[in-house]
Amino acid sequence: MTPTSATNNKPEAGTVREVRHILLRILARARRDIDHDDTAEAVYSNGGTDGRYLMMTVISASIAALGLMLNSPAVVIGAMLVSPMMGPIVALGFSLALLDFTQLKKSLASIVIGVLVALSVAILLVLLSPLKEPTSEILARTRPNFFDLLIAVFSGVAGAYAVIRQRGDTIIGVAIATALMPPIATVGFGLGTGDLQIAGGAFFLFMTNLVAIALSATLTAGFYGFRPRLLERPRPWRGIAVLVVFLVLSVPLVFSLRAIALESRATAETRLAVEQIFSDADSRITLLEARADGGQATVSTLVSTRRLVADAQTRLQDRLTAALHTPVTARLDQIVVADPSASRTIASTAPDPKQALARRLTDAVPFQNDGVLMDADGNRALIPLTAATGLDLSAAFTLEQALRQRFDGIDVRVIPPVAPLAAVDLTDASARQRTVWALARWHASPVLTLCKPQNLTVTDDGAAPATTGDRFLAELAAAGVIATLDTNNTCQRGDTDIARITLAG
Repeated sequence: MTPTSATNNKPEAGTVREVRHILLRILARARRDIDHDDTAEAVYSNGGTDGRYLMMTVISASIAALGLMLNSPAVVIGAMLVSPMMGPIVALGFSLALLDFTQLKKSLASIVIGVLVALSVAILLVLLSPLKEPTSEILARTRPNFFDLLIAVFSGVAGAYAVIRQRGDTIIGVAIATALMPPIATVGFGLGTGDLQIAGGAFFLFMTNLVAIALSATLTAGFYGFRPRLLERPRPWRGIAVLVVFLVLSVPLVFSLRAIALESRATAETRLAVEQIFSDADSRITLLEARADGGQATVSTLVSTRRLVADAQTRLQDRLTAALHTPVTARLDQIVVADPSASRTIASTAPDPKQALARRLTDAVPFQNDGVLMDADGNRALIPLTAATGLDLSAAFTLEQALRQRFDGIDVRVIPPVAPLAAVDLTDASARQRTVWALARWHASPVLTLCKPQNLTVTDDGAAPATTGDRFLAELAAAGVIATLDTNNTCQRGDTDIARITLAG
């Protein structure tokens, strides 16, 4: 090293020492006036299992389950206020920081007992309740996202800080933000109704919150100087056991972070891709849903546009596969509208599950309609569109298919406004399908003129339709549409394999 380079390194070394000195001063000031022994004792005393803990768990689980089934955010917040589970989870974080194996076992036992009690209460209430439809409050807790993770991390920091600085009253606000009990109650709802998808998603959310809170509490405790008591010379296997618990708790958090990151990237890339694909078509994304499962991404989007783009789905698939470097299944539906920016949303605070589902359906339809009608069981939804939407039959048909995919298990039926039907090409399966669909939605009894229907291949038993016209009549009958053949010939010159339809007055 030359004298010049040594001289140049001295200011850099001095800067590092100054920064280190400032950080040490900040740590010393933060740790001033903290009684580590008393704080640890207070944390552990609030993390045990006693009669109060069990009673508050039963009350909190009951309030949470009822609030979720009634779709009442206010009631759910009440369950968060009285939830006692923050104590054992913060105690778990401190035991990891102090490598206190005894308190670690007690904290884990308290958490497990509390979860089992809460699940039992929630399942019992669900079994006794007539409300079995998942509400928006329930569905919101079936899959963790990045914001859930952030809430849990900051809650863990706030919880540890509140205990260390002896500001325990703020723990109530932490419980509100963390929302530990509602996910457990959602697991109970899923188990009580036999919906394992809801139960699994909610349990994953709970584990994400639990791990994030515990680990952030561990880091906060370490920042304030809570260290293992080396003078007591703990056995090496205890430290190893604590480390193993730490790693096991981190597993669901790692999987959650991977799924969250993939979904976020898929959503962002889809928006960019759609913007590029429809750059000249004046369009907007109406529906967008991205899911990550097992390292694979599934993207479903509905685009409102003034002009159809023929290869849009293929281009989206290729773009996402290249950008995400993972298997991707992309579905892109398009509907042609007069004004893609027009949207309509109706807000509702009705607690009834059917009304909540109707509200979600209404929110998902960005066009003017006459409201969503649900049947008595909540299994079928009728969405009558108005003429002001500007949607043609093809766009309305595509909208129904997209809604059916999004609301799996619900028989969604979009009813387009009644309009004259164009001549139907009997050789075009898509044209026949849309026409049959529209007539069935209108409960119409059309009058048909079959213009030169062509012969079809007939099997030996005569089961297949003899002509394209017979096939069309059979498709109408299968959909419950009763058609009458017109005795007057309304065919035009050049009509071959064409059906002309008149709606009966």
